[in-house]
Amino acid sequence: MSPPSVLLISYHFYPSNEIGARRPTALARFLVEQGLRVTVVSAFGDQNVAPGSEVLSGITAVQIRRPARTFIGTLVSLKRRLQRARSGRSVRGPSDQEPASAPVPATSLLSRMREYYFRLAYFIDDYKRWGLRARRAAIQAGRRHPPSLVLSSSPPLSVLWVGTLVARRLGVPHIIDLRDPWSDVVADLHPAWVLELILQRWLERWMMHTAAAITSTTVKVIDLLTGRQPALSSKTFVIRNGYDGAVHSTGRDTGGRLSIFFAGNLYLNRDPFPLLDALERLLSRPDVDASRVTLTLMGRRTDQAEKSLTEWLRGKRCAQVVTLAPPQSAEVVAEMTAQSTVLLNLAQRQPMSVPAKTFEHLASGRENLLLCEDDSETALLVDPIPGVTHVDPRNAAALDHVLLDLYDRHVNQGQLRAPAERDVSAFSRDAANRAFWSVLEAVVSTGTRGVVKERPC
Repeated sequence: MSPPSVLLISYHFYPSNEIGARRPTALARFLVEQGLRVTVVSAFGDQNVAPGSEVLSGITAVQIRRPARTFIGTLVSLKRRLQRARSGRSVRGPSDQEPASAPVPATSLLSRMREYYFRLAYFIDDYKRWGLRARRAAIQAGRRHPPSLVLSSSPPLSVLWVGTLVARRLGVPHIIDLRDPWSDVVADLHPAWVLELILQRWLERWMMHTAAAITSTTVKVIDLLTGRQPALSSKTFVIRNGYDGAVHSTGRDTGGRLSIFFAGNLYLNRDPFPLLDALERLLSRPDVDASRVTLTLMGRRTDQAEKSLTEWLRGKRCAQVVTLAPPQSAEVVAEMTAQSTVLLNLAQRQPMSVPAKTFEHLASGRENLLLCEDDSETALLVDPIPGVTHVDPRNAAALDHVLLDLYDRHVNQGQLRAPAERDVSAFSRDAANRAFWSVLEAVVSTGTRGVVKERPC
């Protein structure tokens, strides 16, 4: 007799190096360990994956590459390049997996028509063509090996649409893993686009209603959904992202230095300038030895942020302690992490999301410094954890106090405070996978496409 089967649809999956691939990949491995057959429909980072092969032990791959760029996509890409050339600023594309920033308000009828056209073309997102191909392939795979359920994990959001259609065609339950907010992003960033919001809300409501269970990485996303649809309360679950492996223990001795390290791309809301301003003020103090302080910003677009870092640093005290580095290999990042005393996390203006980097930092064995608003989901998550200091970047006095405290403990006292395993074990990847397992068991036990009747323990 064949083992129970799960059909997992996720655009990002191993061997993709996107951070969004880690959650579904770890879950698939865990399900195999529990004795399930797992078939994954994914782009697999556009790596060469043989059809029907095992991308990992026990995990069958159904690869759907993203279709070639359309004429519209080419025009959009060309426009962005021209904008970069003219302004010297970064303009993110769809492949970057972050919400697009609000466009410059249209001032003419032609501009408005063009804007509405593109909003229609990119309704949900611009992965719909990939989604249509993935839908056909997933249905075929499901007929060859009938699954007990379909699980779809976003981003991109089109994956959830695909999972809904596939599960209905195969007549099995569907679990939606809604890692990021959906229609609330439109409501927050583009309040003037009323028609799009109405359509997004209708589609979101239909898909959530038909799902057997809904998981999300944040409490706020679940609260927003159930606030609009109270009937969803019985089938919604918060399953956080998590750190992989064990909690590192690299020692608490700082060697009398304050070494702050950030690895990641600077774009949109990742704004280092409040910290740089505070660091400049710290270095102006007569009791601070600048030779014992370093800040390293490693990643793409460090010179194309909201304003040029290179220009800002010119003539500043910070210039002697700040290093701007290009992206490096995972091995180099790991080495830099071990050499640092503080890991910096920039999570500004993301009230409903928790960056995956947050969980990596918890297990790093280093002290954590988090810049985010006081009422954000990330702040609510980390505030009870010793070894993590969150500060609202809008509060300059609080930033000054935090940096001075870090300097005193790391430089003068020579000790750092890292999160302990007992305080962060609930945020391990294993804990997340076991929470998923409880949801899967509850869904399968109903034996129908209906909702989960009781919340699993």
